[in-house]
Amino acid sequence: MKHPLPFQSFLVFSILLLALPLAAQTSDEVESVDPGPFYGFWEIQEPAGDKCVVIIKRGGRLSCFWAGTSSRAIQKGTWTRAGDVLTARWETGHVDTFKKLGDNAVERKSWQPGSSLMEDPFLTIRGVRVDSRIPGSLTIKSDETRIREEEIPDPQQAPAITMGNAFIGFWKIDQSTGIFGIGGGEPFFYLRLARSGEATVALRDWEGDQAVRGKWRTDGDRVIVSWPNNRRDVLMQNKKGGYSLGTYKPKDNLTDKPRNPATAEKVQPAEAERYFDAGNFSRLTVVDIRGTWTPVEKQGRSEYISIEGWGNAYRSPSVTGSTGTDPGKWRLQNDRVVITWVDNSKDIIRLDFPYMVQESYSKNEPITGAPFRTIKVKRNPTKE
Repeated sequence: MKHPLPFQSFLVFSILLLALPLAAQTSDEVESVDPGPFYGFWEIQEPAGDKCVVIIKRGGRLSCFWAGTSSRAIQKGTWTRAGDVLTARWETGHVDTFKKLGDNAVERKSWQPGSSLMEDPFLTIRGVRVDSRIPGSLTIKSDETRIREEEIPDPQQAPAITMGNAFIGFWKIDQSTGIFGIGGGEPFFYLRLARSGEATVALRDWEGDQAVRGKWRTDGDRVIVSWPNNRRDVLMQNKKGGYSLGTYKPKDNLTDKPRNPATAEKVQPAEAERYFDAGNFSRLTVVDIRGTWTPVEKQGRSEYISIEGWGNAYRSPSVTGSTGTDPGKWRLQNDRVVITWVDNSKDIIRLDFPYMVQESYSKNEPITGAPFRTIKVKRNPTKE
């Protein structure tokens, strides 16, 4: 009778030892390291107006970047999966869960750092699967379809605002209290705080270019916005539980009481982004708007709006009882020109690709409301 050699016995024993962990591994443990149907690129339109692209990778890793902004920040984290739910834990401390909604959609729920997943999420939003061949900061290795980051944030660039920051987005500010000017304008203006740290305003009553761009940063539980004219705004929570925006002149200290504090509220992009270069609109220049604008489809009497130099505009026929034209003043805002007439009625001529449209507002009506008339218009080189 032959006995196994010592080396053969050792080999068999080793193979058995190696096989034991595999045999004991549960399906849950396999799922925790395999992204399964979650693997790949997911695009999520966030309420702040950003497009967040989440990349779920093998090996329990994931990252995200924001498309369509000047921010080159890349957030990283880890994930685990149990059944049809993938839980992501980001380096910032935020936690997301992803749940499949069909083959090409997910639902993302988000919690602030330190929050329990038993609490209600602060955000619930949907995302869609996108082609992995996204231009920009990411590439795909054709052999293994492994994802790698190629763009590293510029160390000279101001750090991007971290994900989940509650201040990112659009804010509606009351300016009837005299912020940077009293009267003569809209009852509200909009402030956009971008993830890149850039701040812009629209409809604000102040001197200078409406397209002025500033920088913002968080300071504890408040935001400090610095503008090129050395003025500063501070956005903070007020005693009533809402938010207020106060202004500081160049010589004011931020420890002083702010000037003209005004009510501020966060609004959805659908309300505010049309006033900014944030809706994939092309910017207009003075060359694009100068000239005479007439309806594409003429109805009744001949009418036109003439946009001329030095901010001057004229409309015909007059609606103020004059036998000639009504004078007005215009200002250019990204994708539109806003004209205020002598009787304080207003017209907007704006880009609505592939057309230009004219929106008309009655006397003293804010342009944040609905126009009483909207028509397609065309520009002519000379007045008809």
